[in-house]
Amino acid sequence: MSCGKWMACMAAGGCVSLMSVGCVSLENYRRLEAQHRNLIAEKEAIDQELFDLRNSGGMMVDRQKSLSRELTTRDELVANLRRENKVLEDMRRILEKKLEEVASKANMAPPVISGPKLPAALDSALKQFASEHPTEVVYDQVRGTVKWKSDLLFALGSDVVKESSKEALRGFADVIKSPAASGFEVIVVGHTDNRPINRPQTKQKHPTNWHLSAHRAISVASVLRDFGYSPKRTGIMGYGEYRPVASNASEQGASQNRRVEVYLVPAGSIVASADAGMIVPGTGLAFAKTAG
Repeated sequence: MSCGKWMACMAAGGCVSLMSVGCVSLENYRRLEAQHRNLIAEKEAIDQELFDLRNSGGMMVDRQKSLSRELTTRDELVANLRRENKVLEDMRRILEKKLEEVASKANMAPPVISGPKLPAALDSALKQFASEHPTEVVYDQVRGTVKWKSDLLFALGSDVVKESSKEALRGFADVIKSPAASGFEVIVVGHTDNRPINRPQTKQKHPTNWHLSAHRAISVASVLRDFGYSPKRTGIMGYGEYRPVASNASEQGASQNRRVEVYLVPAGSIVASADAGMIVPGTGLAFAKTAG
């Protein structure tokens, strides 16, 4: 091969090599450029996400501050309500203490329902009745009263007379319907212990012990009416917890305080007043009369 041909071949080979190197560099450039664009797009997406997170974080901070303010307001409201509740509780205790003092003073003088001594025939009939029911009733000859234990007449918190007690009430009705009692009327008086009424079902019907004692007196009067005793000769009273005969500190004492007393008074002692109530002359006592 001549020198000229060899040089021509070398030049041609060099061109092919250069063209090959140039193609590889262009592909790398394009690949790098694509990667660069992807990185820019990824960076922009991250920047947008960071921006969104910052905005969301700001909103959460604002929400947290709002909730903190609301919680503080509610805490202050609860504190105020607790202070008011304490004041009311203190007032309740003061009132209860005053009521106990008043009741204690009142206990020094039992209800004044006076009249002449019961006739011998009526006194004898009541003694006989009490002896036939010694666990249920007590007859007070001096005061002319027959006292029932409420535990035997009623379930706790109830004003429904037990069926087991109705036979004794029937016997009592027979006594006060007898000719020996024709000159007398009866006043049924209910009493309770000092336990507050808490059960919602009971409280709805008997809001206080006063209500319960009066309702029990009405129930006894109603049973006497069912056994033929005229409601026109019957009065009712309820003293609630305010006329105890024993300490409520023990169950035995509380049981004694839960009672129903029936007073026999001369007929005509209870007279109608202007407001249709009933008054016992000379005693200052007023009574509600059962419906006929």
